[in-house]
Amino acid sequence: MSVAAATSAWMLGACGMGVGPLAIYLKGEGCDVSGWDDATGSPMEVHLANAEIPLLRDPWAAGRFPLVVGRSSAVKPGHPALDLATAKGVRQLRRGELLAERVAHRRFVAVCGSHGKTTTCGMIVAALASAGADFGYVLGGLFRDPAFPPARASATSPWVVAEVDESDGTIGAFSPDVTVAVNLDWDHPDYYRDEAALEGVFRALFERTRTAVVIPAGNERLERLTAGLKVPVLRVGLEGDYRARPVAGDQATSVLELGGRFPAGPVTLPVAGTFNRANAAMALSVAHLVTGGLAAEPMARWRGIRRRQDVLFETQGLRVLADYAHHPTEIGALLQWVRETHLGRLVVVFQPHRHTRTRQYATEFRQALNVADYALVLPVYAAGEPALEGGGSDAVVAGSAHRLVADRRELAPLLDGLCAGQDTVVAFVGAGDIERDAEGYAKSWRRRGAESLSRDLPELVAGKLSPAASLRANEPLGRRTTLGVGGVARWYAEPATVDDVVTLLRAAAELDLRYFVLGRGSNLLVPDEGYDGLIIHLDTDHWGRLEALGEGRVRVGGGVRLKELCGWAAREGLTGFEFLEGIPGTVGGSLRMNAGAMGGWIFDVVESIEWLSPHGRVRAARRDCFDALYRDCPQLHGGVVLSAVLRATGSAEPETIRLRMDEMATRRRASQPREASAGCVFRNPEGDKAGRLIDQASLKGRSVGAAAVSPVHANFLVNGGGATSADFLVLMREVRAGVRADTGVELQPEIIALGREWKDLL
Repeated sequence: MSVAAATSAWMLGACGMGVGPLAIYLKGEGCDVSGWDDATGSPMEVHLANAEIPLLRDPWAAGRFPLVVGRSSAVKPGHPALDLATAKGVRQLRRGELLAERVAHRRFVAVCGSHGKTTTCGMIVAALASAGADFGYVLGGLFRDPAFPPARASATSPWVVAEVDESDGTIGAFSPDVTVAVNLDWDHPDYYRDEAALEGVFRALFERTRTAVVIPAGNERLERLTAGLKVPVLRVGLEGDYRARPVAGDQATSVLELGGRFPAGPVTLPVAGTFNRANAAMALSVAHLVTGGLAAEPMARWRGIRRRQDVLFETQGLRVLADYAHHPTEIGALLQWVRETHLGRLVVVFQPHRHTRTRQYATEFRQALNVADYALVLPVYAAGEPALEGGGSDAVVAGSAHRLVADRRELAPLLDGLCAGQDTVVAFVGAGDIERDAEGYAKSWRRRGAESLSRDLPELVAGKLSPAASLRANEPLGRRTTLGVGGVARWYAEPATVDDVVTLLRAAAELDLRYFVLGRGSNLLVPDEGYDGLIIHLDTDHWGRLEALGEGRVRVGGGVRLKELCGWAAREGLTGFEFLEGIPGTVGGSLRMNAGAMGGWIFDVVESIEWLSPHGRVRAARRDCFDALYRDCPQLHGGVVLSAVLRATGSAEPETIRLRMDEMATRRRASQPREASAGCVFRNPEGDKAGRLIDQASLKGRSVGAAAVSPVHANFLVNGGGATSADFLVLMREVRAGVRADTGVELQPEIIALGREWKDLL
């Protein structure tokens, strides 16, 4: 079956900038699309959510049945998701192969080159949109303008614009209508044996192009590779078919005098710097080629591309930038742009991308960084490659004044010292995970600004919360958990409306204040030192509504206690909820943890969920948009469950249902301790039970202070009265060590350590 005929796709690496936009494009074409990514927190997730594309670790378990799997080339054979797809007998294609099949019968504009593809592709999209054209597109990044999604499908136009990637060889699958070659430098030695092999795939692409090839005027390599083509080769620049000459400009705009095939005359563009003007001229030439003209303001819709010259923070004397540049030529162009448009000291933080590229270009990287006043070089982002001799960051700094920063915890203090006393631009440069360093440093300055203004949460939310909402400082959390230990929360809020929750989340983001949504406080260990953040609790007064919808369906608020839900269902004669009766939690918390007991899981009765994303967007989705994993639902991480529609499995007389609930309660009392606990502490290993392993290791009754391993159920650690969080941590370490010594099994915690990571605690 061809991809064009497939109606369902599972996209692996969906939070990345290559696969994510393609997933959105397929969705726009009418495909049933789901995705997965091992990494979370990407800004692409918001766009996937807007397109109603769920992230599912196992779409088949969620009731979806993809006919094709599209994957990032970074998802290598042996990945569990690929093994799952292989077991299901599903066709697997790399991102480029899938895109090529999808656009094979379209008028396809392929944007290619070693660097600048995403910016130029985005400029083409903006130029066509400014002209009012109808077309589809697939970007390789994110627009700064939130009104522009990273991809769009058109049901009426044959034109599609997208980037094609040479790094993994999938460029060979395309036969474009128009090819736009931004530039070409020797790169990707991990894939191509030599420079000639790389040039060969570009020449082959040009030969498969059906209408025209567009190149920058004066590029000797591209001139050589396009010589003798059967299709026209159109040149863009100071000379050539499409002429564009800069005549004026400032730090934000440029005036170009157009000529040749362009309508003659000046145009003002919202770009600055030499390479931005060159990319913009290429984009205008494509817009003219496709539409036959140019709009009066041909790039009125252009706001830039995220991670390209992004200004993350700016105050008097300091500007923090981030850019994706990772090839010496584009790094040089970026730093030239900084020098052209910014005055003062230039400090660059550079993260090399791939050991093969670093080994090949160590000298060129070092030379490009010489433009900066100071250059700090982070360890190489390997992108799955093994380390290579000569391919480390030490090769970049060798023999220069550049400094290797092996420990990234040293980065912020170093930058603070370099920024002192003079107007400074700090540019974070690289294609790996350096974006997190850039965002973290910018956040630290925003936080300092908030502190200098003596702003805190009450000030930011003043006048914005509803009268029924409450916000308190230094709230004791021990009494709000089933384990009964822990210190105070810096802030504790009980919102009364959705707007209250949005206000709290936005204020927390502005202050870089972490937050946690607390239900009944089961499955939770609060540290003795408390929680330096915001606790959000949906109380039953405002979030405890139960509404019968008919046909065995009920809408329940996120703050409804499971015990109340079970009692209500029994009175209504609805079955399927009985197993929840003894779980000390709320609907919201139980969905986040996929709570279960007595062989049942709450997702067994879920029809749909309405929740608030960490970005403050209200979302609703069916059950098949969620992974219901063992004690986890990844799609709800960081979210606030507002309500859910649950469906009963059947009906019975209330007395019959209560009898079942009593039977389960009797079994629970016989098998679980009555003392205060957080429930089962450790996850069950594959094919075994944590409680059995702890019992086998003769650890029942082991105690530290007032914390003890229950003699009734070994996977329950109980508070005998007066225990501390520290007691439980010591006891957990002893239990893990005992089981490891007895069986070789390393038990993993099931409960949450509030504000901490278990790897740092155990």
